[in-house]
Amino acid sequence: MGKSWVGQPGKWTWTAVALFVAWLFFALAAYYVTQRPFDAALIQAIQRAGWGSFAFSGAALARSLADVAVTLWLTGTALGLGLWLWHWLGASDAPPLEALLFSWGMGLGALGLLVLFVGLAGWLTRPFLFSFTFILMLAGLPALLPFLRTMRAGKRPSPLVTFYLLTAVGLAFTLALLPPSDWDGLFYHLKGPKLYLAAAQIQSGIDIPHLNFPSLFEMLFMLAMALRSDVTAVLLHFTCVFLLSGLVYAIARYIQPGQGWTAVLFLFSMPMLLKLGSWAYNDLALAFYQIGALYALLRWQQAQQRQWLILSGLFCGLAMGLKYTSFVSPLVLAALIARESRPYRARQTWTQLVQHLLLFALPALLVALPWYVKNFVFTGNPTYPFVFNGRFWDDFRTTAYSSSGSGLGFDPIALLRLPYDLTLGIRDASQDGQMGPLFLAMLPLLLIHIPRMPKALHLILWFVLAQYAFWAIGVIFSAGLWQSRLLLPAFVALCPALAWLLQAIQPLDYPQFSLQRFLNLVIGFVLALGLLQQAQDWLARAPLTYVIGSQNKAERLTQALGVHYQVMQQLNQTLPPNAVVLFLWEPRSYYCDLDCRPDSILDKYSHLEHLHRSAASIAAALAAEGVTHLLIFDQGLTFLRDNEMRWVVPANDVEYERFLATHTRLVQQWGERYSLRELLP
Repeated sequence: MGKSWVGQPGKWTWTAVALFVAWLFFALAAYYVTQRPFDAALIQAIQRAGWGSFAFSGAALARSLADVAVTLWLTGTALGLGLWLWHWLGASDAPPLEALLFSWGMGLGALGLLVLFVGLAGWLTRPFLFSFTFILMLAGLPALLPFLRTMRAGKRPSPLVTFYLLTAVGLAFTLALLPPSDWDGLFYHLKGPKLYLAAAQIQSGIDIPHLNFPSLFEMLFMLAMALRSDVTAVLLHFTCVFLLSGLVYAIARYIQPGQGWTAVLFLFSMPMLLKLGSWAYNDLALAFYQIGALYALLRWQQAQQRQWLILSGLFCGLAMGLKYTSFVSPLVLAALIARESRPYRARQTWTQLVQHLLLFALPALLVALPWYVKNFVFTGNPTYPFVFNGRFWDDFRTTAYSSSGSGLGFDPIALLRLPYDLTLGIRDASQDGQMGPLFLAMLPLLLIHIPRMPKALHLILWFVLAQYAFWAIGVIFSAGLWQSRLLLPAFVALCPALAWLLQAIQPLDYPQFSLQRFLNLVIGFVLALGLLQQAQDWLARAPLTYVIGSQNKAERLTQALGVHYQVMQQLNQTLPPNAVVLFLWEPRSYYCDLDCRPDSILDKYSHLEHLHRSAASIAAALAAEGVTHLLIFDQGLTFLRDNEMRWVVPANDVEYERFLATHTRLVQQWGERYSLRELLP
């Protein structure tokens, strides 16, 4: 475009601006047609929510306040521990916000690892954990109190932005005070801690493969549940909303002063941020540690101080303690370290390159290693259940878990459409949250400005590209990996880049048209619609009816989970204490207080069928495992059949029906959704 980028606009400038504005309208229209901000189902749910009847209970309010108080206790304890580590690293000259964020992150990681060792030692009793946490709090106070006295409020956003952020966070916070009802929380994030606390020890021999994934945040959940409740566990994950917001603000300010709050607004434009924050998941923590590692690397690249390199490695290791998918971060960051060291270009030696890589890799390995050693001891596979199989695992289950062959395949058109389809969420396997329309809408402008970006943003974009490439490879092979939340670290990393971009287009402001002001209006429009949609969901769920005591826990969970919670309660009340209930096609078993064994990857029956073939042999195998009852999620099986997920449904329907008719007795049925059967001797 040459000279037309400045001064008076030329025809090519107006053409480019017009095309970009047309793209904006297309991206927004496509998103809101698919993800409608005005949902008739939500409006109907609001009408049924029971806002008309209020009965205040002081005990109910005290319950929620106690959950918040214990969350603050654990947060303060973690921050105190982290500040000791921060001073040990010698990074005390960093700005207070960076000190707060990195210390908080290190403290949470240290606390989680300590709980792991306590659990493996068999000391998971409530009195011990109370004493343990109290001692850690006292140990951290000498570092915590002076630090809090030095904290000062930074630059505040405008009143309108403040109102928006407080409203959005407040709505999500009250939802986080509800009893957990999210899918993965009831499946394994809370189920594992519940089993370990009941046994007073972290034990092997549980056929829930996800319990042998890296479990750093599950350890924090377990501590929260021991000290208070599962709601406290959810609130711990909710605190990561503040960690991510602070980190995005700090990175944007580091790249270009004055753009911190703009980057935070881009972060909040993602509906998944606050939705995930009110669930017992670990995705926000995972994004925080990966982006924290990236930011520490940016600081090292500027200052060349070894403590930033060590800190980047520590945060990578903590991310590797959360999910296997995080392994892409140490790989790409190590590549960026090698690129920055450049012994073949600069006056550095290959020895210095090796030193830099070791300063990064050794801390990462040190803090990640306990999870992989524990897995090896428990299952015979350090990366269980991947690569080497292991206990309870074989090639059949690998196929069932990965849904191999169900992905996009190497379809060039589908791969080009990936960003568009990802934004619209039309193929999302989990529907755990959307990324919002702004990332897709700003993509052309972002690509055009890459040559003009500062060096720090180039490093960020390499990180984003690696995250996206790894995710795209996954969806090529498996439809089950098409989940937008798996790309959350990439979206978070892009927020400072988009904030910089909004400032970089200022030369395109002309008296006839200001692209910057127009984009500000678009962002405001997207945030307003997002807040409206969030408010609709909040009204439909009516959290205050539970918080103030108008609704008890059973009523709340029946409203949230429907017949699933009723079935769990029925099992608890009617079956004998020694009953062993095997779930089929139902992975959620958290609210069952008996020995309830979930169908973790929906393959339990098909795996039994693969191993034993006949109905009689399957029944004999179940009896040998001590199973007394079967809970069958009939609706789930129907869904799997309708979607042709042949690897997890019975291969021989005749033999399956024979198994039910000959070797089980129907005890109870809940319409076409669930059926409880007793295994006949």
